[in-house]
Amino acid sequence: MSKYSKQFKLKVVKEFLKSGGQRRVAHLFAVNHSQVRDWFLAYQAHGPGGLTPDHQRHPPQFKLEVLQYMTKHQVSARPAAAHFGIRSMSTVLRWQKLYNEGGITALANRQRGQQPMSQFNIKALLKKPVSELTPAELRRRL
Repeated sequence: MSKYSKQFKLKVVKEFLKSGGQRRVAHLFAVNHSQVRDWFLAYQAHGPGGLTPDHQRHPPQFKLEVLQYMTKHQVSARPAAAHFGIRSMSTVLRWQKLYNEGGITALANRQRGQQPMSQFNIKALLKKPVSELTPAELRRRL
């Protein structure tokens, strides 16, 4: 869940549009001034819908498209994120770092969470006496 509600973000953006002053509005609502800027850019690019959090996974081709847009238009991560409706510029920066280190294959979505154990490991754990198991192995065995 987002720290701030959509209504709160909209209220901050409308105050910014009405009177300006990023830092003044940030101080008025006790938020970071960069959040005011991010919310304003998202609102400017996508309207009120741009202020709702989205937790979707993007395909590698989309990530590459965002990075190519940044290069072609000579823009930083913040306006590129706003243009493509990505809620956080840090997401774009992470994609850029991954791409620079490993190319498009590094942009592929990875599985999250703990990897499932193979049958071989499970059988080996079941054969091993409980007194010889490490705490991690005990948890896996359970």
